[in-house]
Amino acid sequence: MAAKHFGILGFPWDGGASLGRPGARYAPKEVREAFGWFKGRIQDEQVYHVESRKNYNVNADQILDYGDIDIVAYDEQQTIQNAYQSTKEIIEKDGFPFIIGGDHSISYPIIKALHDTCTGQVGIIHFDAHLDLVDENHLQGKYSQSSEIRRALELERVQPENIVQIGVRGFNYPWYRDYLKDIGIKQYTAYDVHKGDPEKIADETLERLSGCDKIYLTFDIDVMDPAFVPGTGADEPFGLLPFQCMVMLNKMYDKVDAFDIAEVNPTFDTHGITTAVASRIMFECFINKFGK
Repeated sequence: MAAKHFGILGFPWDGGASLGRPGARYAPKEVREAFGWFKGRIQDEQVYHVESRKNYNVNADQILDYGDIDIVAYDEQQTIQNAYQSTKEIIEKDGFPFIIGGDHSISYPIIKALHDTCTGQVGIIHFDAHLDLVDENHLQGKYSQSSEIRRALELERVQPENIVQIGVRGFNYPWYRDYLKDIGIKQYTAYDVHKGDPEKIADETLERLSGCDKIYLTFDIDVMDPAFVPGTGADEPFGLLPFQCMVMLNKMYDKVDAFDIAEVNPTFDTHGITTAVASRIMFECFINKFGK
């Protein structure tokens, strides 16, 4: 069943930023304000999309803001449960959940809510500089910004072959080599995207997940090069270009069933650049899901 409204939910949490910079808790407020500029350009239920030279018919009443998840700062597990319940509420009301994080630990309870409200396989499209497959350890615990995809793999109907990671890069722990070889997650590194065709990568990703009942898309803003998004939890050089991301996302928006954007960190941003990118992605998602 197609979603009937665009359900915005803030997740102002950076308790999982054990190794990265805290500050992503401030993103929901900032991204909402920037999103308002785009929303304000809707006139007579239409908005003009400059790049496609097209007017979209849209109904701003389909945008419902559910506020922020109830954060329990001293209780990580209760916060996770609150996020799970709030997301389930949006889905059960026939909404499309768009979650504004927060560090990347926010994704797991949202993925779990999508998983628990369907009966088939759940695919995950994961845009990120990092792999986020770390298991529990003494430095980060079990539910950190480095482990949400590892936790998602523990769900019954999330299989590694139904996970596609895009934009991953840099250096990481040596155990990853054998783990990734054995587990079967599909990856397009940042190098693959730069050397390849972003449209083709998007098509291949959607084809790979075509047998899934639901598809979840999580977008860590640090998938882009830090030159374009300075307000992130960690800087990884040689990242994707905003244009490459736009091309891939525009093919994916109307195929996915829930979306989060993570690791926008206003405390490290410059003149709201990163917030502006995040809000543009958010509005593009709305237009592609509900515009005609």
